[in-house]
Amino acid sequence: MKYEESPTTELKATLMDEVKNEILAFLNAHGGTIYVGVNNDGSLSEPLSQKGRDEMDSRLGNWLREAFFPIPSQFVRHDFNDDGVLVISIEEGNNKPYFLREKGPKPSGVYIREGRSTRKANEDEILGMIMSSKDYRFEDDLSERQDLTFSFFETEMKEKGIPLDHRALITLGVRRPNGEYTNLGLLLSDQSPIQVKVAEYDDKLNFRIKRTFSGSLLRVLRDVQDMCERLNDVSAVIDGSSFERKETISYPGASLREMVLNAFCHANYYVRSNIKIEFFPNECRVTSPGGIYHATLEDLLDGIQTYRNPRLVNVFDKLGLIENFGTGIPRTLEAYAPFGEKPLFKPSDHFFIVHLPNLNSPQRKQPDASALNDQINDRLNDVCLGILRFVKNHPGSRIDEIASGIEGQFGSLTADAIYNQIKRYLRDYLEFRGPKKSGGYHLK
Repeated sequence: MKYEESPTTELKATLMDEVKNEILAFLNAHGGTIYVGVNNDGSLSEPLSQKGRDEMDSRLGNWLREAFFPIPSQFVRHDFNDDGVLVISIEEGNNKPYFLREKGPKPSGVYIREGRSTRKANEDEILGMIMSSKDYRFEDDLSERQDLTFSFFETEMKEKGIPLDHRALITLGVRRPNGEYTNLGLLLSDQSPIQVKVAEYDDKLNFRIKRTFSGSLLRVLRDVQDMCERLNDVSAVIDGSSFERKETISYPGASLREMVLNAFCHANYYVRSNIKIEFFPNECRVTSPGGIYHATLEDLLDGIQTYRNPRLVNVFDKLGLIENFGTGIPRTLEAYAPFGEKPLFKPSDHFFIVHLPNLNSPQRKQPDASALNDQINDRLNDVCLGILRFVKNHPGSRIDEIASGIEGQFGSLTADAIYNQIKRYLRDYLEFRGPKKSGGYHLK
């Protein structure tokens, strides 16, 4: 068997006390395997006698009963494989944080896995584990601020014909029956502390645009979506073989809109961080605080969805902001499929990052064999392109024939109008050949 360290695999030469930290790290993360009796380079250390195996087995059993809290016995299994290596298989625990009993649930006693390394958890991470284990929902908790107003929220609901009276506020989860506002109310209020950042960079990573949006989360969402739509550029390219103008949007279909909405719906608003939407020359990067909630990336790719903020999602649904639950990522993948590109999704325990390829990035631009794009893309209107298409298919056509041939596309066009278009814009592309009375126009 080949032994190699990875985010879910740890190699240890002996069963030293440090192994306890590794066990805790895997319990507090997503599980893993520890091989004891293997050096860092993957080679086997000295083989153990039966007595040595018994001692290791007994020591590990004592750890599981006495060194850890909560007791993790049901999530940890161990045995010796054919190489004589102690294999400790650890599943993710369901009552985090797991910690050293002698240290308690504080940074000195709680360990987590980060990549291939194990480190002590900080206080925010410990609190996050506690809240996750207890199924704590930030949006249901009592807001620290109670002097809330809802002018934008009320306007949005009124436009949908939904009354926002005391009863509706309770039903939506904005308010408790005793009149106190929840954190959901805080998010939707005019006093919401949430900020969302949108930036655009040039190819040297200097800011072109840098905006911070704040206020009611609904207003922020509307403003951010408008900004992103303006930054979703459209390129127009002339097809030299057909003289058709082909437009390409940088982020196709509903991909950009879906990923922005996904970030707002599933962000962990308890975390002191911001949703960020960043436009680089080659991609748009959407970063939201909070990893995948009670699911895996494979689940999301299959359209399975879980909700960190179900009440917020319900409000978005009532306002018509969400078309189909759980389809954002599959729809984004479908939007890119015809272009041979694939968005990249990078979840971690603390953030969810989406990389959307820019279909108009400099790296994707292909040289046009006809060299027409640089010459005519910004100079010729659709009538000119119609003239070029007609002459290409009907070489030797005269002015009246061209006018008759393209009027179905652009309405009635006089011979003088066609002549003026050729004289003003198409002299570099068309030429008249033959006698004045019997000749016609050809592509140069």
